[in-house]
Amino acid sequence: MDMNKRIKNYWEGEAAVYSEGIEEELIGFQRKAWREIILENSPDYLKENEALNILDIGTGPGFFPIILSEAGHNVTAIDITENMIRYAKENLKKEGLTAQLQTMNSQSLDFKDNTFDMAICRNITWTLDDPYSAYQEWFRVLKPGGKLLIFDACWYLYLFDEELKKKHEENQKRIKEKYLRDIHEHKDPEEGDALGKSLFMSDKYRPQWDLKALIEIGFSKVFATVDITKRVWDDFGRELNGDTPQFMVGGEK
Repeated sequence: MDMNKRIKNYWEGEAAVYSEGIEEELIGFQRKAWREIILENSPDYLKENEALNILDIGTGPGFFPIILSEAGHNVTAIDITENMIRYAKENLKKEGLTAQLQTMNSQSLDFKDNTFDMAICRNITWTLDDPYSAYQEWFRVLKPGGKLLIFDACWYLYLFDEELKKKHEENQKRIKEKYLRDIHEHKDPEEGDALGKSLFMSDKYRPQWDLKALIEIGFSKVFATVDITKRVWDDFGRELNGDTPQFMVGGEK
């Protein structure tokens, strides 16, 4: 089985768990916090009260389409897994909102050049088997002056860095004793760990890798914030994942 198919199969089985997760975010402060951090990075050419055409890549159960269509923007959301798209449709329906939802490989997009004002993604780039090619595709479908925003973390870097490994093991022990659970709860944790050891991004120091790639691809401006956790994670999230902080990295075409 090739890596891309293996990744797809894994995330098909994780859809229900992730849908439960976004339900918690939608009733918490994260609903507003994520919308603010995305829209404050809108393209410079955006006029007041103008609706953006936004591509959400690896939408999962549809968190970004909900919070951004609610704000009046036009959202197209894709995911390689049918189950994630199914949950996304259900979650949008519950909220009384609409978005264009499609099953699609994020590394080979079925969109014309210069289509979107923004391309955004959260916790998806670490799962890609060829992120450089994906970033080239995302660059292609952005309009000139459009913005790419990537939100992610170095989830498995501890497997390749002894200091981070020690911190991770200490935190895992503490979380297990305090909450009787692991840091990450997946339906198939063994396959998740196996993928973590073999995925392209797992041993990369980020967002340094991303910044270099975006420059090479042709983004005219690149930027990064190495830790946005105080803005978008609650206290429990920071306690679980404090040694793998969420970063934001992006570029302007």
